[in-house]
Amino acid sequence: MKRFLDSGFTLLELLVVMFIIGIVAAMATLSVGVATSDRTADRELQRIADLLHLAGEEAVLQGREFGVTFYSQEYEFSTYDIASNRWSPFGKGSEPFSPRRFPPEALVDLEIEGRIVRLDEMIPPDKPPQRAGDRQDGSVPDPREPQVLILSSGEFTPFQLRLQQSVGARGATLRVTESGTAELIRNER
Repeated sequence: MKRFLDSGFTLLELLVVMFIIGIVAAMATLSVGVATSDRTADRELQRIADLLHLAGEEAVLQGREFGVTFYSQEYEFSTYDIASNRWSPFGKGSEPFSPRRFPPEALVDLEIEGRIVRLDEMIPPDKPPQRAGDRQDGSVPDPREPQVLILSSGEFTPFQLRLQQSVGARGATLRVTESGTAELIRNER
């Protein structure tokens, strides 16, 4: 018995064990953080899919055209007003279609008909307008004109919206078809 008690661990052995425990704990913490940011993208895209579904139903029921305008950090729903011949956003307080922000630091890509839409060129309506010539073609984007249309016939502008919580995060893609069917796809790294 005395021999067993005298044969304790050396300081070096204890340090190696502590180092290994530290590495395992750091890996577990990092994997939980990555999973959380991936779930944030999934939740936000699912919310958008649900809102699109609701907007599609409302467009058919009301016989009105709806639209969605995506900006780099937010998005808003609008409706087409035949009397004034222009798009009008729903505005704050018009739940569930009030303007919404993407999660902070989120990276957002919109693809329509195989082309990437430059969201950083889209200026939200509450911001000052751009100057002519700010775009490569010299035009100024209309902040009220939606990129995605939701027609009263039940048709949608097909698009893909990719969302990453941060650089290096896996993120997810929302793919919406012409019929309004939405599919959530988790992106590979």
